[in-house]
Amino acid sequence: MKKIKIMLCAILGVALAMPSCTNLDETLYSQLAKNNYYTDQQSVEAAVLRAHEHGDNVTWRGSIMLLEELTADQFVWTQKGRHGYDDGQWDRLHRHTWNYIQGDINGAWTGAFQGISQANVVLRDFNTVDFRSIGVSEAQEKGYKAELRVLRAWYYMFLLNDFRNVPIATEQTGETELVPQGTAKQLFEFIESELKAAIPDLPKEKRLSRWTQGPAAGLLVRLYLNANVWIGESKYADCKKVCEDIINGVYGAYRLDPDYRGPFSSGVDNYESPENLFEFKHQYGQLQQYTWWDHASHYAANKYIGASGGGWNAILMQPSRNLQGVVYEFESGLGTPFENYDEADYRRQPFRVHATDSKGFRYDGFFLKGLMRSVNGSGDGYIAYDMSDLNNATNVNGQEEWSGSPLVFVDQVGRFSEDPAVKAMNQAQRAELLMEVNKRGYFVTNAPEVTGKGEDHPEDGGSNVFLGEENSGIRFNKFPYLPEVTGQFRSQSTPEIRLAEIYYSLAECYYREGNVAKAAELLDAVRERNFPPEVWSSKSYANHPERLTDAEMLKEWGREFIGERRRRTDLIRWGMFGKAWWAKQDDAKFGDGKERTYFPIPQRQLNANPELKQTTPGWEE
Repeated sequence: MKKIKIMLCAILGVALAMPSCTNLDETLYSQLAKNNYYTDQQSVEAAVLRAHEHGDNVTWRGSIMLLEELTADQFVWTQKGRHGYDDGQWDRLHRHTWNYIQGDINGAWTGAFQGISQANVVLRDFNTVDFRSIGVSEAQEKGYKAELRVLRAWYYMFLLNDFRNVPIATEQTGETELVPQGTAKQLFEFIESELKAAIPDLPKEKRLSRWTQGPAAGLLVRLYLNANVWIGESKYADCKKVCEDIINGVYGAYRLDPDYRGPFSSGVDNYESPENLFEFKHQYGQLQQYTWWDHASHYAANKYIGASGGGWNAILMQPSRNLQGVVYEFESGLGTPFENYDEADYRRQPFRVHATDSKGFRYDGFFLKGLMRSVNGSGDGYIAYDMSDLNNATNVNGQEEWSGSPLVFVDQVGRFSEDPAVKAMNQAQRAELLMEVNKRGYFVTNAPEVTGKGEDHPEDGGSNVFLGEENSGIRFNKFPYLPEVTGQFRSQSTPEIRLAEIYYSLAECYYREGNVAKAAELLDAVRERNFPPEVWSSKSYANHPERLTDAEMLKEWGREFIGERRRRTDLIRWGMFGKAWWAKQDDAKFGDGKERTYFPIPQRQLNANPELKQTTPGWEE
């Protein structure tokens, strides 16, 4: 077995950022921590929590999330005129033409290994700390170590999903010791054994931003649900058992949130959703929530959300409509994420802020679509909800292609501003056009400047990653960004594992057994909250089991967990990741024999470590 020197970055403070680990001869500072840092229980806990903070940052804001979402069929990072080309890297992710020098492939590797290194350094130090002398009991010591082992297993699960064959280092590994490049099977068994060993030493009670028994068992569910893909072995029976135990309270008391907004509003106004097994806590002005804000918000988001500053205007939902306004119908059945939601579904309604309702929530909907208006256009306003607000609201204007004209998000991607008829319009006429577009919901054009096919993209029908503009695409606000003036901005938690995931995983296990009725019952337990009571009977799978097909199961995973950093994984598990969708051909047409259900080991890592070999099929050179 070839060996590789593991890169270890030792940081035990409470710093909020960490540089990449690329130097194999890096000086290690853990000796200072062992001698001077661990003086009481508070210092022990601070070291454990620091490793957790890195997890929120690296998995919800960086490369791991981008690889999971931008290679799938729900989101895309489009170029918008002069913005967002970025050397074509987002198009490569979308069309599955990435290479092993792609920055985010390397970022996923280094981000996970940084987290593993942090956990290993602390665990290695813990092997030499006299816990009793600093007031830490045996049970507390076991609990801290168990948390770090679960955290490390979580990071390794991303590496298993993304790369399969990676080095496996633990606290028993020396700081500069050579360790083998493990196989996927070895890594799977390591993760499984670590989780099983750690769970009994963890508390059952939920703790924000901390691993306890429930979410640790939830990681076992993920491991077993994807075992057939990751190691070629069916573990659905094991998955069922853990799911049922979690639902039955074996690992702690959790229940489904009665409101569709609840799991994503946890942390706002002191609300804590009973559904979230694990959530990363945030607080405005301190450790603020950033997931999806920079990536998905328009430059003028400060005006329609009521915040200080906008976003990058980068990621949007893949379009459901073509340039003539017709809903796409791809042979694969994939894509069209917004149109996959039923018109009666609460989640589909445009995002609006309002006074607190009877359930305690201050907003409706998950998606920013249509005309953006603000109660106070100076920047501290918010999207108007009721008519009294609308009467006092002003339009939010565009800043690029539609500068000075109303900002209207459409479920399309095209250079509509370049239509000759639009170019000939004055400002008032452009505003009138956009009001019509807002009412209708989409542009209609046949202008050759808009519909021309690039020779490198013969399959796209004139709509592709390079042809966006500032109002392209419906925008995502499921993790709700709420007005800053209310004190709610960036205060929502990020749910890592929800009880809904356990219900859906169990439903999939039953479905694969052929028990459609039981699968329908489990899915409906979650889905019912998404619909008005008067229409629910017509939407229920239990009432209409014939609707629950393979394609519908995958669509349902997409609807419930959109934007929750799992779409690529679900597509792969259902054998659909290589299929065609918007501006992407079927991977089979490449004919190059390259494995695309997981990524090649990054070239930077191969360059830095000559003993590390490329093990992703088709990428060997």
